[in-house]
Amino acid sequence: MAEIKVLSQAVADKIAAGEVVERPSAVVKELVENSIDAGATEIRVEIKNGGIKYISVQDNGKGIPTTELECAFLRHATSKLREIEDLSEIETMGFRGEALASICAVAQVNVLTRTKDAPLGASMSVHHGVYSDKTEVACNFGTTMVVENLFANVPARMKFLKKDSTEAGYITDVLGRICLANPNIAFRYICDGKEVFSTSGDGQLKNAVLNIYGIDHAKGIYEVDYEEHGVRVYGVVGKAELARGNRTRQTLIVNGRYIKNHVVAKVVEEAYRNVLMTGKFPFFVLNIDLNPELVDVNVHPAKTEIKFANEKEIYNIVHVGVKNAIYNIQKKPEPVYKEATEKVSDTPNFAKVTEKPNAEDRPDRRVIREFMDRTIPARREFAPPVFNEPKPQKAEPSSADLEDKLAENRATIKPMSTADKTGVDSLAKNEDQLKFDFAEEKGVPSTALKTRIVGQVFDTYLVVESGSEMFLIDQHAAHERKRFEMLKGDYLSHKTAGQILLAPIVLDVDGMELRIIKDNIQILSDMGFGIEEFGRNSVIIRETPFVGDEDEIKDLVIEIIAILMDGRPIGLLSFEERLLDMISCKYAIKANKKLSMVEMEALVRDVAELEEQGIKTCPHGRPIKVAFTKQEIEKMFKRIV
Repeated sequence: MAEIKVLSQAVADKIAAGEVVERPSAVVKELVENSIDAGATEIRVEIKNGGIKYISVQDNGKGIPTTELECAFLRHATSKLREIEDLSEIETMGFRGEALASICAVAQVNVLTRTKDAPLGASMSVHHGVYSDKTEVACNFGTTMVVENLFANVPARMKFLKKDSTEAGYITDVLGRICLANPNIAFRYICDGKEVFSTSGDGQLKNAVLNIYGIDHAKGIYEVDYEEHGVRVYGVVGKAELARGNRTRQTLIVNGRYIKNHVVAKVVEEAYRNVLMTGKFPFFVLNIDLNPELVDVNVHPAKTEIKFANEKEIYNIVHVGVKNAIYNIQKKPEPVYKEATEKVSDTPNFAKVTEKPNAEDRPDRRVIREFMDRTIPARREFAPPVFNEPKPQKAEPSSADLEDKLAENRATIKPMSTADKTGVDSLAKNEDQLKFDFAEEKGVPSTALKTRIVGQVFDTYLVVESGSEMFLIDQHAAHERKRFEMLKGDYLSHKTAGQILLAPIVLDVDGMELRIIKDNIQILSDMGFGIEEFGRNSVIIRETPFVGDEDEIKDLVIEIIAILMDGRPIGLLSFEERLLDMISCKYAIKANKKLSMVEMEALVRDVAELEEQGIKTCPHGRPIKVAFTKQEIEKMFKRIV
């Protein structure tokens, strides 16, 4: 057995740092929280190379007295605790005295600070735990912390970091949530020399939402403010159109501290039951204020997880608060605004009802104007679509083309007698007219020979007779698989499948989503999307694989961004197939859609072609076709034993 020895302080500090400083975003979080505890009203954050090479946090807070500067970097040095009993009343962001010591153990830290009553400030450096001499300097009051070359002395930690843009995305996410938790503080965030966002610090949560997420979110929120038994829940929750396929836009703040609590998220989602589709998650920024004695903030080194003393009661208050906000907006009678000369009907005409916004519900016009000035580049105009040299694409057959093809097929049908034609006003009344013989047509799969389309049931399934079989076709599954195979073929053969939109679509994204798009712009282009950065936190969509309405296209791009955030779990091909599947599903024929005979014929042909390739399921694994033999049906009706 090896000899037992006490670790050196340097080694112990590096190991302990791993609990607090997991990645650059943790450094930003700890430094910004220190600035908040110092009473700062303005905080400026700048990073370079994802925060790995450079992080700067500058504030106008109280500053660190010159005589206490060295002590501030010692482990367990804090101004927020004196006795163990103080833990039950913690109301500050930091309290353990671990942040600065942990950061200094794995990086080069330079500090410049001055208190308001001091004529001069002080400068000092701590590189990997080694202190430099403290010097007096002239500087503004407040504190500036500069962290450089993070994990340079810990290669084992460095190799687990992701690429710069991904690490920058984590910083953007955590800083955005801190901004939402502190709307009374003016934040400015700069990444690689470019401003990502800034907030006014006017104390209005709606304006903070505007600056972080854009105008669509600022306009699409309900206010929450509910208090019971000394617990107050307040903030904003999103309307149904802001819901997304993941929980990335859900922020929970307890006593001013951004935390993670999956149970609260579930409680909020339960309040949205019957409002949102399954698989969609609501947007929310919720604050819970309660007695600090009812919260244990010391259960996790990063302080992102907490425990409630009375969990069930708090969850119930959150549920009621959110439910009331949604109910009050959606259920209370809305006024019907009409011209003064027009008589108002006793029965509201809901098609003409317009929502008259309350002045208190609107974001500050000045803030909106500043946001638009920063977001939309000056003197930039939409370029008209260029149709002279369209990119090669695999066009879908038009209705006219299908009608022509149908006419060719019908030319081989056994002619009806004069008697048969008499009084026949609809082709659907004559079964022979729905019986097709493709034997002489080249390229038609043998399984499509002498197929009779009986019709469509529940506007979802096709009923088809072929020989001694009757089968049902799921129209969505069939069309989705056909489109998936087409897109996959185009992608593997490096064909561009994008179609130019007549009206480009502008989509608001947050900083992390923008970086995801920029990092994966080639993949998106190969999938048929033409997307460009447009303004500070928005992109413009000029091309898509298939043409759809604006909301469908926006939803699809948002869902693709979510997949890109997850990374590539299995391999390149499976990851890209997942994206192709999503695109195919979004633009495939939906269930509950009535199809024409031409559309049904085309779909039956597609199913036959897929079966020739051995494909019998949609990309999700659901069957495309379910067959019943004549014998099986006769057994059901007891015609045979």
